[in-house]
Amino acid sequence: MGDTSEARTCGRCGTADDSTAWRGDHFGTLCSSCMAVAEAETDHEQARDEGADAPAPPDPPVCQACGREQDRFPTGYGHWILLEPGIKPAAHDIPEGQRWVVCDDGTAVNWIGGRLPPYCRIAHRPVCERSPRPEKLPRIFLAVWELNASYERRIYQQDTLFTDEEET
Repeated sequence: MGDTSEARTCGRCGTADDSTAWRGDHFGTLCSSCMAVAEAETDHEQARDEGADAPAPPDPPVCQACGREQDRFPTGYGHWILLEPGIKPAAHDIPEGQRWVVCDDGTAVNWIGGRLPPYCRIAHRPVCERSPRPEKLPRIFLAVWELNASYERRIYQQDTLFTDEEET
């Protein structure tokens, strides 16, 4: 057993103070400042992996790629996610890591493990018409992606029609 009164040294910055402690296998021994930075980095990585990069209020809940308005919810880690509006597939049809559930407090959670809810939501990013066609995801993703792509084609054709009529 070691002497617990010894100052520990932060594995990141080398500081030895009372705030330095073992923070678990993922982080190791860190001071409180480095732990805050490590947590923020982990949150940003999770947000990137899950597509939780929506603009925060008061900005409008609009996809940065396609410009269409979506349903926006806060995540539990300080970011915002755009969920596809009006689409609520059965949760058992959606792969783990793609199931979003909106909790009673309005927070969106990427549901992994545990008892499945009856339905879930899907993120907008994999079905955005500006994203690659989701060939490796379940058919519901492809169907929604095609619906979004057809929406964009209709808008483009409508704009072209009005432009052509104005020129004649």
